[in-house]
Amino acid sequence: MNHLSFVQGGCVVLRIDVPPGTRLIDVIRQETRRGSLSLPWRCAQGTCGACVLKLSRSQGPSPPVVLGRLERNVLIRQGQLPADAPLEQPDTPATPRLACHVAVDSDLIVYF
Repeated sequence: MNHLSFVQGGCVVLRIDVPPGTRLIDVIRQETRRGSLSLPWRCAQGTCGACVLKLSRSQGPSPPVVLGRLERNVLIRQGQLPADAPLEQPDTPATPRLACHVAVDSDLIVYF
């Protein structure tokens, strides 16, 4: 199991364990419906940009993340990345991500 901590305004609002490979958006949808989170999401397909958030890995820095073209283009359209942003981005809390494009593969801290 991978451990997720959701942080809003500097406070941990939810801790949950999920199986490896779980899509982050599926966790967010489930916990939002339960009332445990108030995190926006809309399409869950990676095209609207509503589920933008920041992540950090509990075990520290990791190799750069390679965004898919769709995720990169949506983040550019949303003004989250510059127009010339490469697909490879540093895996830091400063890098915006779309929850619908993230498969949970380690313990994560989710900032929203």
